[in-house]
Amino acid sequence: MKPYNPKEFTYADAAHLLRRAGFGGSIEDVEKLRRLGPSLAVEKLLSFSSFDGTENNPHDLEDQYKIAVDNGRTPQQAIASTIPLAQAWWLYKMRTSKEPLKEKMTLFWHGHFVSGLDKVRSGYLLQNQNETFRRLGLGKFEPLTLAVAQDPAMLRYLDNNVNTKKHPNENFARELMELFTMGVHGGYTERDIQEAARALTGWTFMLRRNSSVEELKNPPFVFAQKDHDTGSKTILGQTGNWQGQDVIRIVCNHPSTPKYMVTKLWNFFVSPKISASTLEDLSQLWVRSGGNIRDLLREIFNSEEFYAPENRFALIKTPIELVIGSLRASQAQLERQHEGALSSILSRMAQIPLYPPDVSGWDGDMDWIADTTMLNRLQYVATLASGSLPSSARNNNNGNPNQTGGGMRKIPSIEWIMGNDLAETIDLIGRTHLGIEPSGSLRRALETLAKGRNTPELARGLAYLVMISPQYHLN
Repeated sequence: MKPYNPKEFTYADAAHLLRRAGFGGSIEDVEKLRRLGPSLAVEKLLSFSSFDGTENNPHDLEDQYKIAVDNGRTPQQAIASTIPLAQAWWLYKMRTSKEPLKEKMTLFWHGHFVSGLDKVRSGYLLQNQNETFRRLGLGKFEPLTLAVAQDPAMLRYLDNNVNTKKHPNENFARELMELFTMGVHGGYTERDIQEAARALTGWTFMLRRNSSVEELKNPPFVFAQKDHDTGSKTILGQTGNWQGQDVIRIVCNHPSTPKYMVTKLWNFFVSPKISASTLEDLSQLWVRSGGNIRDLLREIFNSEEFYAPENRFALIKTPIELVIGSLRASQAQLERQHEGALSSILSRMAQIPLYPPDVSGWDGDMDWIADTTMLNRLQYVATLASGSLPSSARNNNNGNPNQTGGGMRKIPSIEWIMGNDLAETIDLIGRTHLGIEPSGSLRRALETLAKGRNTPELARGLAYLVMISPQYHLN
């Protein structure tokens, strides 16, 4: 792909990069990237460390577990009560991390290797899977896929924990090919699925009648040899006495997988459409690098095509991108009760973290701005502009995303940037929330509302007008 070498790496360029490789940010965040220039800005985003600024996350699953047990819950009930905490824990990370691509990549993998709390019923298991995405999400695809296949949340969600030679279960084998690696038209057959399921028999996790509390919270993966089918299997034309790791190797290295995964990553980070030449170039890179996600994203984010005018504001913001992006841009400092209620806000926009609708994840796109969901997006923006958000009285709703119970609560700190005059205020608000200075009909509407005034209250109203504009809901 042709590299992007502009005469000047502009604020709009940096804002575009930060929205796509993260959730956007404040003017200061964007300026830091802009000063680095395009290639160093990309390297900054691709560099992960052990300390991302979220180490003091206030949403501790252990605290909730102890409260539930002290209130007479069984260990299983107490584990289920951690579900809202797991959601708030991740939302805090997305909102505050100094490494936003780590969380954006985690969001991508959560929508790809789907597991949901509706069936898993454990905040601990989804939190652990979430950390797997964070740890391996920019590495090579095959090790990540293997880790997910052995993950207790996935084993439970797609029933491979009950896949035995006497009673084979094809759920995971089917979705592994159809959704996770090769795609619906990847060239596999029903027979391939059946044979892969046989190879995956015995992959489960340890839960016993006398399991310790720690095993209940974090059951270890085990290979139950007595439940494994040791016969010969033929999968995608390859015959052998295959086991689970062989299935992962075969599907990850199938010719359909590079194009399927490249297309999915491109659709998430760049555009709903990918040209045949770009798909071929990136698929070849995938093969050369052994499916290295960091190498692929580096190529994408450094390309002219990524910054092309037709690829800017070409995606509809997901509800999570809308909410987290607005909070990061306005530098909102939330209280613990606010974070506990963000899942409820997101549920009304049809995207609840750790609660995807089914194994295929969120359909997204125009669904995000259907009549009801669009109304709820605008209502959220209005409450944010008012300086308040709903709050949860306690994180005790057992995972019901429609409960908050705490009423409205003032946000302790939120920035509505003002300039020295009205024109500068409009420019700053546009740069904060759109990544560009408002122009055309939007600027005229802002000037009409202002009537020459330049006050803090007016700045809040102007920000609200920008956030209800169609352009704000595009990424």
